[in-house]
Amino acid sequence: MDARARARRSIDHVADGETAAVNAHLRRFFERHANGLVKKLREDDNYSSWARVKSKALKKELTEAVGACEIIERELERVGTSMVEEAVGDVRVFDVCCGKGMTSCVAAASIVNCDVIAVDRDKRMNMKHLASEQKITFKEMDAYDEAVDEMMRDAKLSGKVVVVCGVHLCGDLSRRAIELFARWGDILVLSPCCLVREVRAWKRPCGEFGYGLARAARRLEADSHDLWCKLLLAHVPTHLGSEFAPVSKRIVVDDALLSEKNRFIVARRERPRSACVSCDGEEFSWKVTNK
Repeated sequence: MDARARARRSIDHVADGETAAVNAHLRRFFERHANGLVKKLREDDNYSSWARVKSKALKKELTEAVGACEIIERELERVGTSMVEEAVGDVRVFDVCCGKGMTSCVAAASIVNCDVIAVDRDKRMNMKHLASEQKITFKEMDAYDEAVDEMMRDAKLSGKVVVVCGVHLCGDLSRRAIELFARWGDILVLSPCCLVREVRAWKRPCGEFGYGLARAARRLEADSHDLWCKLLLAHVPTHLGSEFAPVSKRIVVDDALLSEKNRFIVARRERPRSACVSCDGEEFSWKVTNK
């Protein structure tokens, strides 16, 4: 349908804006998905809830989704040589605290042999657009529910490569994503958001992890989000499971994200070795430039 014959949607304003031409993630999104997800955002009635989203917010969501999915794709390229041998190749992405699910939509459109389980407890969201996405299943549940563990366990036992993805997870939810990866995951792609909210002892269902970090950042004259990401990276185990499989882990700084909180914690379960070559994995930081 010609844009002139229909009401313009937010995606049209994003496409026509200067940012789409200069931002690496947006440019690749429009090039790669022109006949797929972009067309749905423009024309599909099921996607009408995205029609009037502020273009600034949509650009931010798209860059985060594309950034996360490109990291997943890069990690999956290593599956054949480094992942656990019993993985059969099909991929199941768990989009934890998915919001309206833009990361899920981009993952379903981008990743080969992939299906997506999108998890969020917010009952108020309009998720009608997922009716147009056959590869995505939405589960209305809390990330702490045991049912989330059960879904990941079942995927793992069926031989799928399990990807735990969380984009801009608030507070202790980032720790929960790492916990899920440590139990069931093969790949973790986590973009932490705000620090843990400190509450009184009787309101702490998950202990004091992350408490005192803001005060430490002020004392050290350091960036609190950077310290939070480093604490979370340290919380990712170096080895997993009864086979003591080594874990490669690192922080990725993505300059193409339209947010100051532009870090991803990336981890990958390696194939167990006969002897432990290194207990440090790939623990270092690197950057994705906006090119």
